[in-house]
Order: sequence, then C-alpha cells, then structure tokens
Amino acid sequence: MNARTQLFEFSCESRHVPEIVSTIFHTILIHRTAGKHTPKVDSPNAYTIGSVGFCDLDCDFLDYTYVQINSNELLQRVNQEIIAFSEGLKAAECNKISLEFYTRKKRNWPLNFQSENIPWEIWTIKIELMQLSNENERQVLREKLSDLLGEKVRQIIEIMDKPDYTPKIQNQSQLDTIYESDFKDIQPYLFRIYYSLDGTVNQVSVGTTMKRMLKDALSFG
Repeated sequence: MNARTQLFEFSCESRHVPEIVSTIFHTILIHRTAGKHTPKVDSPNAYTIGSVGFCDLDCDFLDYTYVQINSNELLQRVNQEIIAFSEGLKAAECNKISLEFYTRKKRNWPLNFQSENIPWEIWTIKIELMQLSNENERQVLREKLSDLLGEKVRQIIEIMDKPDYTPKIQNQSQLDTIYESDFKDIQPYLFRIYYSLDGTVNQVSVGTTMKRMLKDALSFG
C-alpha cells in the first residue's frame, strides 16, 4: 500500500522544539503501540497481549500537558533522536523531522539477508526557527504555540479515528515483520525517526541499525 503522509508546520524558538516534537510523536505512538505479545504455550499461532501504561507530562516552555506511553525504553529511543535534531537545528533555519512506520518484507535470495522496509505511514514536522526581541513577544508566541499544538493533537486523534490503516498479522511468524520486538513491556509498530539538517539526512543510530542487520542475517526478525 502507499504510505499515508501528514505534515505539521511550526514557527518557534529553539527551546520550544523538543516539546513540540515530543508532544506530536508521543501522541502518535500512543495510537501505534500495543501491549507486549506473548505466544501461548499450547498454541504457537496464538498469543496474549499485555497492557500499556500511560503518564502525563507538563511542558516547561508551553502551556500544554500531553500523554505519553509509560515506557522508559521507548522514551529513551524517541528522546535521543529529538534531542539530536533540536541541537542540530540551531545551525539551520528550517528543517524537518519524521516519524515513519513500516513493515519488513522477507527476501528469499540465499545471499541477501537484509530485509526490505516498506513505509505505510509517515508523520513529518517542519520547523522554522524564530528570534524574538522581548518577553512580550515570547509570551504571545507561547500562547499561540500552545493553542496550535492542541489543535494538531486533536487533528491526530481525528485521523486515528478514521478506518483502520494499520497492517494486520495473519499468524505469529509475521510478528517481527510488523511490530518492534526490542522493547520489554510494549510492542509498537516498526518505526524509525529521521531528520534533515542542511541537506543531510540522519536516520536511526548506527547501533540500532547494526543490531537489526544482524537480527535479519540470523533469523530475519
């Protein structure tokens, strides 16, 4: 299927960037994450699904509180990419960061162990940095951004409420072609975060990439 794409645009100061991206991405991940899948002992093609916990987080520079999944592993993976993007953004005027969901397609060639990643949904945030001269302007911007962020969160929820667009599992063997299996407590759809800075694209960390390549080579996970 063709990937569904969505673009959100924000003009803000650099200090707002981590909170804007975190709010948008964590809101999306709430709707793209399931509880941990555990195979049933007596039925290899069946499994039980655990629960997912949530917690509220208050923004420091915006008047907004958003909900995120209560998983330290997920928080660490997402936040390290957001922090790297935010730091790199300071040297550029306008750039984008994307949250992409994909499925893995097995390749049956004997000497080709790498999987093919096929995107099915891509969410992109475009940032234009601003420089304000006084606190009055900053307060006005804070209020406008808080309202805009709430509007975008409501838009995400409306999109998620539309007919289901997500890939479906036919049997247990397909689990790792659709869901992330690296997390201990949750099972999000396979995803990656990448961003462009000055014409270059940064994707998932080298460690994560090598880990997945080895996994593909050994068992195609």
